[in-house]
Amino acid sequence: MKVLTFDLYGTLVDWKNSITGSIELICPNSSERFFENEFTIVRGLKSYMPYSKILMEVLKKTLAEKNVNYLEEYGRLIVIAFSKSPFFPDALLGLMLLKKKGYSIGIISNTEKRLIKITLAGVEDLFDYIVTAEDTGYYKPNKNAFTRAYEKMGVDLENVVHISAYPQYDLGPASELGVETVCLNRYGYEWKRCIQRLDLLEQQFKIQK
Repeated sequence: MKVLTFDLYGTLVDWKNSITGSIELICPNSSERFFENEFTIVRGLKSYMPYSKILMEVLKKTLAEKNVNYLEEYGRLIVIAFSKSPFFPDALLGLMLLKKKGYSIGIISNTEKRLIKITLAGVEDLFDYIVTAEDTGYYKPNKNAFTRAYEKMGVDLENVVHISAYPQYDLGPASELGVETVCLNRYGYEWKRCIQRLDLLEQQFKIQK
């Protein structure tokens, strides 16, 4: 049976809009730079760091570039906004439909267990596997984030389809490992297989159970 694994933040839940308002409140016209700094810092990590601390470090760096003083309250605001990111409507509907049809569903996320518990409150039953960077010790796009996650799930790579909105974080490294991949088009990235809405996944691609 195919196991469907997903990136969470940006693919299933709208973390960008959730924290952009808070970033712009603290420092106008800096949200784009914040997201650039986030990718740079995560990609360059040599060892595990809690994602809440990463968010704070990204904010510190972004504010320093704008000559704005960092406050602890600013960091906490961003972390709370991140953890309360709302589901995209098509994602929630799609997950329910896929679950009803018998697919095993997992998450591989660049976050920590404390935060993901808040994000998934009330919908934990939709997921058979939830694996975070805290569990694996690695952040995507490091391939070890995927290999460790699938080891923890106890699934073979040839039986997995990984769905994400991000070629740079997810689809590239997962594809290099031989995992079947699909891009859920949230941000206009190009990929060999793309869908516009998660609730159309099975209809558009004949994924064998």
